[in-house]
Amino acid sequence: MKMRLSYILESGSIEYQREYERRVRPYPDDFRKALIEKDGSIISRSISRAESEIVRYACAIPAFNSIDNLSAFEMQGLADMYEGWAQSDRTDCVNVARLHGWSDGLRSLVEVIGIDYVPPEAPPGAPVSLVKFLALKMGR
Repeated sequence: MKMRLSYILESGSIEYQREYERRVRPYPDDFRKALIEKDGSIISRSISRAESEIVRYACAIPAFNSIDNLSAFEMQGLADMYEGWAQSDRTDCVNVARLHGWSDGLRSLVEVIGIDYVPPEAPPGAPVSLVKFLALKMGR
């Protein structure tokens, strides 16, 4: 089963990357430089609703690799946490769109895998990923 899951995860990662590349094509130049090329520039201007939706849509790709270590319940908790962070007045408009997109992606993944999904057991002593750590903290 682990071997099959490994193959599925690898295939899902490739599909995720291709879909992400397709969804960021309409990014304006300043978004591309700041968010994709990460050249150190920032987006300090107001963004339009259409630009916000482009960012949200690009970030809403289901995080398929999450099935390797997160349960459906933990994914829903993370989605709630991302939405909460988006409500902070300290979060800029671009990151609000990104957070909502990540939340949308996690929720759509839960719809596909089912609410009762539980990932395979991690090997004893395996490090806990940051996302898993946040999900565990959110669940408490």
